[in-house]
Amino acid sequence: MKKIILSKLLIAGSIALLLFQSCKDDSYLTKIPPVPDQSFHEEFDTASAALSRGWKFINASEPMGSGVWQDGGSIPPFFNAFSNNGSNAGFLGVDYLSTSATQGIINNWLVSPLLIMQNGDKIIFYTRAVQLYDSTLADTTDFGNSLQVRLNTTGDSTNVGTGLDPGNFTKGIFSINPQLIYSSVISLDPAAYPSQWTRFEAIISGLNSSVKGRFAFRYFVKNGGSNGNGSGIGIDAVSYKSAGY
Repeated sequence: MKKIILSKLLIAGSIALLLFQSCKDDSYLTKIPPVPDQSFHEEFDTASAALSRGWKFINASEPMGSGVWQDGGSIPPFFNAFSNNGSNAGFLGVDYLSTSATQGIINNWLVSPLLIMQNGDKIIFYTRAVQLYDSTLADTTDFGNSLQVRLNTTGDSTNVGTGLDPGNFTKGIFSINPQLIYSSVISLDPAAYPSQWTRFEAIISGLNSSVKGRFAFRYFVKNGGSNGNGSGIGIDAVSYKSAGY
């Protein structure tokens, strides 16, 4: 009789233990761990230093010209840097010589290091355009520049395509002057590319989850070249701010 009672007590105790364990909070097993802080700041004081930190410079213009992202955009630099921590030009720039055509497709990329991206992350940067003299207008003009901020969410790839094709950087999140509006000293158009250093902020959104990938600045000008659209642009003081930090 005692054995039966003891057996029942053991069974009841086991059931109670199982019920207790089933009521424990095990949501931590399904929670996605937070993304480590990916924040960084890039001054672009020199092109070589940026390359050593994982940035990539890729000219995929069609047809491709001699223009590449470089210190100051050219020698001498286009203009003074927004901020400069050394004696060099202190920013990166690129121009219409990205294509060898008089009117081709400028498609020149400044690609970030690999990082983990998530919705709400911010890309903050300063940029401005080069003003060139146009004898026809008897004025200086930027001849219509444009910049895109795009994401590659497929990992470490740096495939930027060629011409109109953005390769693996299929997700555009921000653009400046996609209509290629000209801006001159006499007629400053607020929709055109700024002619002085200006702060912009692109916010990452539309991702299903955090992903490893890269963001990129795409100097993208249709019908650009020595007798077409585009003069040149500079980029400086880029900050990546992880959401939640």
